[in-house]
Amino acid sequence: MNIIMTFCSCLLLLAVQLSYYSVSPSLSPSRPIVSIPLYHKRMLNNTDMNNSRGNQHPSTEAITDIYPINDAYAMFLWIGTPVQIVFVMVDIGSPISWSQCDPCNSCYPMQRPPFNTRASSTFKELGCYSDTCLIPMMRDVFGNCTGWTCRYNVKYGTRGQSHSLGEMVIDTLTFEHSNTEVKNFIFGCGDSYEGPFKTQFSGVLGLGRGPLSVQSQLNAKAFSFCPVSQGSQKPSPLEFYETPPEMNQHGDDSSIMVALTENSAYPFYYFLQFVGISINGFMLDIQSRVWGYGLNYDGGVIVDIGTVLTYLPSDAYSVFRSEILKTDHNLTKRPGYEGLEFCYEDNSSNVFPTIELFFANGNIAGENFVSYNLNNNQLLFKVEDTVCLSFAEGKSSALTVIGSNQLQGTLLTYDLVNEILGLKFNNC
Repeated sequence: MNIIMTFCSCLLLLAVQLSYYSVSPSLSPSRPIVSIPLYHKRMLNNTDMNNSRGNQHPSTEAITDIYPINDAYAMFLWIGTPVQIVFVMVDIGSPISWSQCDPCNSCYPMQRPPFNTRASSTFKELGCYSDTCLIPMMRDVFGNCTGWTCRYNVKYGTRGQSHSLGEMVIDTLTFEHSNTEVKNFIFGCGDSYEGPFKTQFSGVLGLGRGPLSVQSQLNAKAFSFCPVSQGSQKPSPLEFYETPPEMNQHGDDSSIMVALTENSAYPFYYFLQFVGISINGFMLDIQSRVWGYGLNYDGGVIVDIGTVLTYLPSDAYSVFRSEILKTDHNLTKRPGYEGLEFCYEDNSSNVFPTIELFFANGNIAGENFVSYNLNNNQLLFKVEDTVCLSFAEGKSSALTVIGSNQLQGTLLTYDLVNEILGLKFNNC
């Protein structure tokens, strides 16, 4: 929707609303503890936010950043006393939130100033022997503490291609336009890094499993968000709930529920119980171990909205590739694009294969399996006058990663009590 947002509407989009309630979730849908606008990076290029100034907004320089094509979703955080605004990328698998902080001699280059720790009266470093630094689940993140402060080293990418390193600290997290203030919010102050990071972002908002994620520190029992389409100028709220919102237990064509599971090799990820992929109604012959079933195998299926494409491990992609080659004879092929093999001329007369993703849902509502049928917007990734199937080979990992392109327009609700992921179609 090509609507130019005015200054007033921009303030409204950045609003965070707090709702208190006392009704039973079995009688009425839950209301969120807090609702935060979740921004797709392209939204910040074409709106009047570029020219607006106010105490709820970051500086004009940050708002006018132009982002690369490999998509991400981001939001503003208000940290410290007085408030400083940082712009962070949302990551469903990160065990902590962090921002690069000043002083910092070894930070990656940013298009925003780092968080100034000396300017906040509520800032405090966490010691090496603090309760936080001794959490058993976080041992791989904090390591063997040997100095005065609690140091972290958090890895990103399925093979840890990027690292953020720094100190664990506490400060006040404020949700603007509401009465919500999280004192002693625990996060990381990055002071060095390894590997690539996007210069548009000050850091990461951590929504992974574990005691230091945002939802854990809010004591939320569920959270939800809806990845908007790439060209959208409308933000999607990121919402946290005191009790899990009611989902359709009987199932229909507009939503499905998928059972979540854990994998000790990746303790901070939410794994989906995946069954397989069908093309034009035929289930691909891929061994179940590829989807994470069985012993001594590091496979599994996760969602990652910081990744555009869906990556299949080599064992699965080879089968997928063979089947696609049997079905795309009537399409005009184009050269591949940055890891995308199946690219075609963008023509309204094209008929693409029907691709469905199948999940186990743990006998929720009496169903053993549910399916997610990709529409053309989700199936295809468009580059100028070319469209490509949004599947690629994950050559360096055994994980299957479902990227944001195939989730756009779908409301994702993580029920942390019942270990269920709800997907409601066309609901952004």
